[in-house]
Amino acid sequence: MPMTFRLSKEPLTKAREQLLTFQQDEKMEINENMKPIIIAENVSLDSYIKHRKTERKLPVRIRLVDGNVQAYEVPLSSHGAVAFKIGHLICNWYPLIGIDNEDLIVGPNSYYTADFTIRPPNLPRAPTGQEPNSDASAYPTMVVEVGNSESIPSLHDLSAGYFSPRTTIQIYLAIKIFPIRNDGTRAMLALRYLRTNPNPTVPDIAISFGTAPLNHNTVEFLLNSVGVSSANLIGFGFSATACNAPGISDYQLHIPAAEIFNGVLGGIPAEAVNGFNLDLWELQNVLNLVRY
Repeated sequence: MPMTFRLSKEPLTKAREQLLTFQQDEKMEINENMKPIIIAENVSLDSYIKHRKTERKLPVRIRLVDGNVQAYEVPLSSHGAVAFKIGHLICNWYPLIGIDNEDLIVGPNSYYTADFTIRPPNLPRAPTGQEPNSDASAYPTMVVEVGNSESIPSLHDLSAGYFSPRTTIQIYLAIKIFPIRNDGTRAMLALRYLRTNPNPTVPDIAISFGTAPLNHNTVEFLLNSVGVSSANLIGFGFSATACNAPGISDYQLHIPAAEIFNGVLGGIPAEAVNGFNLDLWELQNVLNLVRY
């Protein structure tokens, strides 16, 4: 029987303070080498899952990564508003699609809680031994993560887990909300990862869509550490018009139907065959209504 895993108040409180500092301090925007905040080590998958079933209301969001429990996000209103808006827009596009905040097994000792998952109807159930969780349904075809306190390196590292051999996830969308700058503006970034790409753990498109351009160090990290092609790093600050109105072509992030409906019995529905265009201005706009 696996050892019981428990988290005391002290490491959770300390992790929350660290994450809030990162989220609120403009100077922290350039610190994209921020190390993961590990609050427990050598934790088994079974013991972590049992803990998650009984302890859902924590001051920070946590995940299990190769046996280490990491604190990565403080659940604030800005984070929730952006995640909810994406889900709302996708449901408006195809109302039958399923959206959930979901725990997912992504490796032998890794267990992530996605901000939300997208699962189309008529997906076959997962094979025995490859279930994403105790629900035993198929893996979602798309996962979305919104990083407010969470850094770009942390968001980027999730791609390896979400596209691990165990899962059948096809699309990973990461949205990064940067700190508010002294002039009241802020940068925002969308990263799209596709399993079908030759290198699925490198974003095939990165769009800057905030009211401020990306910091130079962030750009260097994306180009030199993540491996984003300069031709695929676009948006505000990269010769594009400002993201200041709905419907601007530079800020329509396409989500392909073939990936969303991958594996669906009966194929892609006729009304969804052109895929979904996420208007990133909608995310910027909803964030302007919420300061934190």
